[in-house]
Amino acid sequence: MIVPLIFVTVVGGANMDIVAQTQGEGLKGDSKPGQIHCSPGGVARNVAENLARLGHATRLISGVGDDAFGRSLRSATDAAGVDVAQIHVVPDERTATYLSVHGSDGEMIMAVNDMAILDRFTPEWLQAHVALIRGAAGLVLDCNLTAASLAWLIAQAGDVPVMVDGVSVQKCQRLRGLLAGLHTLKVNHLEAQALSGLPAQSTEEAQAAALALHRLGVRNVVVSRGALGVCWCDEAGVLGARDAATMRVVNSSGAGDALFAGLVHARLTGLTLAEAVPFAMACAELTLGSPFANHPHLSVSAVQARQSISIHHTESTSS
Repeated sequence: MIVPLIFVTVVGGANMDIVAQTQGEGLKGDSKPGQIHCSPGGVARNVAENLARLGHATRLISGVGDDAFGRSLRSATDAAGVDVAQIHVVPDERTATYLSVHGSDGEMIMAVNDMAILDRFTPEWLQAHVALIRGAAGLVLDCNLTAASLAWLIAQAGDVPVMVDGVSVQKCQRLRGLLAGLHTLKVNHLEAQALSGLPAQSTEEAQAAALALHRLGVRNVVVSRGALGVCWCDEAGVLGARDAATMRVVNSSGAGDALFAGLVHARLTGLTLAEAVPFAMACAELTLGSPFANHPHLSVSAVQARQSISIHHTESTSS
């Protein structure tokens, strides 16, 4: 295999998303009508697909079981333009699965994940991919990885910018003691609160939490607040905030991954964080308007077109 001189390496989960969307209100314990569909997912896998659609040569290091879900994931990821040579088949494990239930408004009610296979991604297992880690233009990780694997990957990166998605309140705790090694951290307000120890509900609180994480060593911190927008703290300690677009949400699955991919793309192409956030939010908006966790027609031109109709959103910056 010939590896392009400029590529992004993504390490983390690849799973089958099973999304159920209900129709109207229902009673607890009762069955109700709706729609259920399966699609390729996983934070790292979704980010890798979105990066490939945005034009990056992308390598995904992950693993799947020797089952129908695993074969489907590899095939779909390959078709999206991601190099899947490093997606290993683990015969004695089942492919990771993520089941989410959404209300009629598209917002997630709850989710259950079955990702035991990710415990197999040990530093010893990852050692075979050290060239793809040290030679990348950017190393993108998700906190589905174990704390030991995250620590090893960050240590191996050297001068390669490390960009991490917090994933969940529980899993982002794996970054404790590792924050100084991060170029960019993307978290939601609950994860920001868990890591910083500060409330992060309001815009001002989310900015304060981002600044606290920056002072713990993260160069750039982005706090996603769902329908309330995004706050950030850049490497100079400058704070910013941007409102979310008013739009009809079809499905919220994958929107955070699209946001993160947009951030990675924008930073690797030389944009400042304040410039990167609007691009990233436009990626998320396109995904929110799609029934799929990955917008099948995501592209730089599509994102720029989306940005052009979002210019009415307010921004603020302070230091």
